[in-house]
Amino acid sequence: MRTRKTPKPQKFRFLLDSAFAKPQAFPRLCKKAHLLHAVQGFKMSPQAEDQEIYARAVQENCFVLTINFKDFKKLVKAGKPGIFGIEAQLSNEEIDSLVTQFISGKDPKNYLGKAVKI
Repeated sequence: MRTRKTPKPQKFRFLLDSAFAKPQAFPRLCKKAHLLHAVQGFKMSPQAEDQEIYARAVQENCFVLTINFKDFKKLVKAGKPGIFGIEAQLSNEEIDSLVTQFISGKDPKNYLGKAVKI
């Protein structure tokens, strides 16, 4: 009798807000998630509006990772990718560790339509 393997959860897909460094600055997170950057990846203006960034995230089926939690949480729509907010004063290394630990073993589907502060 064959045992069923538990399927691996899908990888998170994140669109990094323009305030973040390039995805390469987050090596552990890159292994656990697919990272895109609003400015480097999509050539958006560093001053792009929150609505513009969230619309691109929805189009690309990505969650937004932002330090601007308060403004982005107003944009989240039911059934669409949500947003994850973190503290502004964290170093790239701290962001890498914090977000990687938070998403480990979690299913992205459980965060659709949600705004979560990490």
